[in-house]
Amino acid sequence: MLDSIDELRLFTAIFEEASIRAASELLGITAAGGSKRLLALEDRVGRRLFNRTTRKLSPTSDGQKLYQHAQIILTSVQEAERGLFDDTEITGRLRITVAATFAQNYLSKVISSYLSLYPKVIVELDPTDRTVDLVAEGVDLAIRHSVMADSTLIAQRIASSRRLVCAAPVYWEQHGMPASPKDLADCDGLIIGKDNRWTLARVGQKQTVKIRRRFESSMGEVVRQMALDGHGVALLADWSVDDDLHSGKLVEAFTDWSVEPPTGIYAVYPSRENIAPRVSSFVTHLKEWVALHPVG
Repeated sequence: MLDSIDELRLFTAIFEEASIRAASELLGITAAGGSKRLLALEDRVGRRLFNRTTRKLSPTSDGQKLYQHAQIILTSVQEAERGLFDDTEITGRLRITVAATFAQNYLSKVISSYLSLYPKVIVELDPTDRTVDLVAEGVDLAIRHSVMADSTLIAQRIASSRRLVCAAPVYWEQHGMPASPKDLADCDGLIIGKDNRWTLARVGQKQTVKIRRRFESSMGEVVRQMALDGHGVALLADWSVDDDLHSGKLVEAFTDWSVEPPTGIYAVYPSRENIAPRVSSFVTHLKEWVALHPVG
């Protein structure tokens, strides 16, 4: 028998993160505490929910079944909590920061839908690729693509995402498709920020490569354009290059490898205590939108 909604939230986070430590960090508890709660849940339901090895955690068939039910239950709970507030009571100014490309390609439609549902909320959107200090700058909510190192912030996973090594067909034709991640050291690197050490992994293997800088920018969209123009190899989010890959404008390398650390799309806000209704309502709306319109 399930003991609480918090157990389901923990179980769901572990399922989505494939990591007890990562899930525990999202929920503001220790990894040891998360592991203990998971064991207690498995004892109560009388089923092993995850297979564990020293390298990997994966759901069992019972875990997959529980996840399907947990999503329905947690969605119902969110709807019930939201029902406690009359929409007309959700008012005020909502300040959001998000990467410029994601704002243009995806989030603008979410905000438009939200504004229609909550006419008394004023949304201020700051599309920027710099990391905004939410507390210092008075920002209510950030949409980010990895969990921030600042443990004082609360990060709620919204969707999965992955990064891809890709370049224009003309670049691969001129320089050759690399056979191994270590071959990337000889490529022209198009770097977002200062991230010129790329780690790729697959079963039993992991390689970290220092990439030679050809171009770098804090703006992912500019790096993407350099890749489209054939200037080198870039590490880009799947949602930003999905159309380019389908059209053949960019070609992915190492399709059987994954880039580490894994990424996701997160709603990040300063505190779990007394979250303003406009913040919680937007996060809920975003999650519902993503469920119907998958990212990437």
